[in-house]
Amino acid sequence: MKRLVRTMAVMLALSASVAMQAATKAPLSTTNLEVQQQKKYVVVNGNGVRLRFEPNLNSSWLRYDNGKPRYAPKGTKLTYLGEKGDFYYVEYAGYKLYISKQYSSLTTSSGTKATAQKADKYFVVVNGVNVRLRTGPSTKYNYFTWDDGSPCYLPKGTYLDYLGQSGDFYKCTYQGHTVYISKKFSYVTK
Repeated sequence: MKRLVRTMAVMLALSASVAMQAATKAPLSTTNLEVQQQKKYVVVNGNGVRLRFEPNLNSSWLRYDNGKPRYAPKGTKLTYLGEKGDFYYVEYAGYKLYISKQYSSLTTSSGTKATAQKADKYFVVVNGVNVRLRTGPSTKYNYFTWDDGSPCYLPKGTYLDYLGQSGDFYKCTYQGHTVYISKKFSYVTK
């Protein structure tokens, strides 16, 4: 029974995350990059490549309203926004998403291969199941909720931009909002 409830909670959190992403078209995290003169693009090199909401293979991917996966066709030029690990952070059809480096390549507006210069940036990684964010740095503050008032649960492995810490909480940004997450259920990484 606990497993069923937990599974339903994860499904609710993922559907809420996808709905929020679709509504705001905002990323969960990104890296800072030095600004370069030429505009960079990511070219899709494979067929049926999934565009994901987070930079990991367990993340949900872009879908049509009917639930079918939505892919960028081979050869599509995506606007380059940054990168995280084995993924490029891109813009496609008004969405900010991640695409595997294995199935894409980074180029400049002139068509030459480009390389990114990363600046040091820290992230807070969710290390618990169905972790909730707060509006302030203690349990006395309200939970962060979606616009419709429903609870916002974050799945394990979600990356948040690190801003600092206050007591037992990390200060982060999540979809443009300043939020706090307990150190018990998260950790900081580059």
